[in-house]
Amino acid sequence: MTDSKAIKRDDKGRYLKGTHGNPGGRPATPEDVKIMLKSATAPAVQLLISTMNDEKANQGLRVKCAEILIDRVMGKAVQPLEAVFSTPAIDMSDLTTDELRRLAALGDDDREEPDNSEGGAE
Repeated sequence: MTDSKAIKRDDKGRYLKGTHGNPGGRPATPEDVKIMLKSATAPAVQLLISTMNDEKANQGLRVKCAEILIDRVMGKAVQPLEAVFSTPAIDMSDLTTDELRRLAALGDDDREEPDNSEGGAE
């Protein structure tokens, strides 16, 4: 495919710098659709409120209506995130002395650069 609009990728299939998979962006919502949705907002909210207050309605449905209303007014609750990261094994024998020093100093802001004035062989 030699289409000039084709998305450019590198040999590993990744997007080249400055490009992405949706260059045209999300299509705009038509103005008449926006107007329809805005005019339906008040009745939709009223339906949620009346369903939430209807004691004859299913309890789960009432709770869901309350959740939707609270989420819209207060924002959704922050979800805790638990992530486990593992670092790949590194063969240290392939690293240069400078690379080893930089690794040793990572996250150690108070640490000073090693003093090389002793003239040791590297």
